Amino acid sequence: MLHARCCLNQKGTIFGLDLQNCSLEDPGPNFPQAYTAVIIDLQANPLKDNLANTFRGFIQLQTLVLPQGISCPGGNDAWKQVISHKDNKICQGQRNLCNSTGDPEMCPENGSCVVDGPGLLECVCADGFHGYKCMRQGSFSLFMFFGILGSTTLSLSILLWGTQRRKAKTS
Repeated sequence: MLHARCCLNQKGTIFGLDLQNCSLEDPGPNFPQAYTAVIIDLQANPLKDNLANTFRGFIQLQTLVLPQGISCPGGNDAWKQVISHKDNKICQGQRNLCNSTGDPEMCPENGSCVVDGPGLLECVCADGFHGYKCMRQGSFSLFMFFGILGSTTLSLSILLWGTQRRKAKTS
């Protein structure tokens, strides 16, 4: 189904997005809403070259058409094929960097690698683990965290109130 410059699938989610020749320097703050797109055409736009985090979450993206001077997000290694034409560049077939890095210790022992867009990956802790390098087992103790935070704040407030109160009595 075609709706303005979007191609929607039967569920109503964005399948394709045609933003060519829209005078875009940056895709804008609402661009992440198109994360379901499989094909995006951004050619003939004065885009800035740093698009690294622009496509965070675009894990289904398979074809990206960019102006000639712009690099494919994640670099050429993040794509199976990069084709340069006179007026555009086509980045095709997003690679799964979790499988292609060759580094088995990229994520910690209790974590797993998850693709988060072209050239982007994220380590996610397994169930029951959290914290730095997924080393802490069990759930994050909200009660202890907020208990310590609250008691520290209360103690400092009483201390500051008492010192300010003493100054108020002398003047």
